[in-house]
Amino acid sequence: MSIFSGIKELFEPQDDNDRSAENPNFIIRPNRIKQILERFVESQVQVIIRTGDDEEHSSRILAIRRNGIVLDQLLARTAHRNIIDDLTIQVEAKYHSIPFNFKSIILDNKINNNSGYLISFPEKIYHPQKRDFFRLSLKETEQHKFIGSAQYSENTVTGYIYDISFGGLSIAVNSNVYIKKGDILAPANLSLGKTSERVDCDLTVCSVKKSTIEGFSRIGCQFLNLTSDNKKRIHQFINEEERRRAKTSKEN
Repeated sequence: MSIFSGIKELFEPQDDNDRSAENPNFIIRPNRIKQILERFVESQVQVIIRTGDDEEHSSRILAIRRNGIVLDQLLARTAHRNIIDDLTIQVEAKYHSIPFNFKSIILDNKINNNSGYLISFPEKIYHPQKRDFFRLSLKETEQHKFIGSAQYSENTVTGYIYDISFGGLSIAVNSNVYIKKGDILAPANLSLGKTSERVDCDLTVCSVKKSTIEGFSRIGCQFLNLTSDNKKRIHQFINEEERRRAKTSKEN
């Protein structure tokens, strides 16, 4: 299996296409909120419903509609009555070990043949991040190649950029390359966009994670001493990609 043919099976993006100059703890863009909720549906993520009495009940998000979110009905009669009486609920979930919490309102308690609830879209989703920047996942991974050399060694790292932010990136590489946390990749070269524009940079290795599928690793890196021109190229690429995805999401 080539590194590219296996890359999408190996890794789910750690962050998506929200970004900020700081570390925001809330997702507020409507299209981004919808994308997150659709992933919950596709992955059948279990959610916790908290009612006004602070009781916890398990459920799932079944579908995303134009007018709201379809939530699976709670099995316990007492829980069902409580959620109808309270109307306002707290929804909590974990996706790839990262919390996603939001408040919502029960709009209809008799949908899907009385087997579910229609709840409102949240105004924001609490989504705490460990990084200083959100990372943009790159779906067309084959267009975004990486090559770099480990400083003071003969190790060369080649692979594909899986996600990128203003502060760093992660790359998928063959795991037989010996790289460890703290290594400096200098010089390194990135290919961004369909125009194959090259960006020269140096990187500090922050993490190395082996995949459960044999043969690949994911390396998280932080940019080191970016020139103003290369910083501008990276910012421009991320901003343009975000605008393109927002436009596509709106059209859909």
